[in-house]
Amino acid sequence: MDVSYLIGLFATVTFSVTGVLAARAHNMDLVGIIVVGVVTAVGGGTIRDMILAVPVFWVADANYLLAAVAAAVATFLARDRIQRRMQWLLYLDALGVAMFASLAVVKSLDLGLGAAPALVMGVITGIGGGIIRDLLTGRPTLIMSRDLYATPILFGVAVQLLLLRMPGVDPALATVIGGALIFGSRSAAVFFHWQMPDILTLPGGDS
Repeated sequence: MDVSYLIGLFATVTFSVTGVLAARAHNMDLVGIIVVGVVTAVGGGTIRDMILAVPVFWVADANYLLAAVAAAVATFLARDRIQRRMQWLLYLDALGVAMFASLAVVKSLDLGLGAAPALVMGVITGIGGGIIRDLLTGRPTLIMSRDLYATPILFGVAVQLLLLRMPGVDPALATVIGGALIFGSRSAAVFFHWQMPDILTLPGGDS
C-alpha cells in the first residue's frame, strides 16, 4: 500500500478526532459528533479537489470517509478518558495540518501545477478543515488570531518545494521534511505561545 495513502488516512483520522474534541463542550449527540468529525476531516481536501477540478478524494475512495466516521465514533466512546485540554486539540490539529498540507503539494505537482499554485493548495488544504471545524463549533478560528497558524504551513511547504527542485533529493524525503517542519514549528508556537509581532498585525477595533 502506498505510504502517501496511509498518511492521508491517518491525517483524516487525526482531523476527525480534533472535530470531536472541539465539539465536546456543546453536549452534541452521536450523530452531531460524527457530522462535525467527518466535515472537519474531509473539509480541506474537498476544497482542494474542487479547486483542482479532480474527483473529490473521499468520494473516489470511501475508505477516507469510513476512517473519519470510525475515528469520530471511537473518540465519542472514549470521551470520558480524554482530558478537556485545549493543548490536545492544538497539537493534533498541527499534526493533521502538516500531513494534509504536504500531501496537497505532492498532489498539485503531480497534476502539473507550478510551485506557486502548489504552495497555495498546501495552505488551503491545511487550514480548510480547521476553519470549518471552528465555525461549526462556535470557536474563534485560529486563522483569525495572532497565533502562528498559516505561517508554519507556508514555511514547511516552501521548504518542501525547494527540496523537490533540488537534484537528487528523494520526493518522499522532501515531503516528510516539509510536513515535519510544519508540525514542529506549529507545535513550538503552541508550546511557547509565539504570536505575530505587532508590526505585522492589523490592529483591531472600530475604524
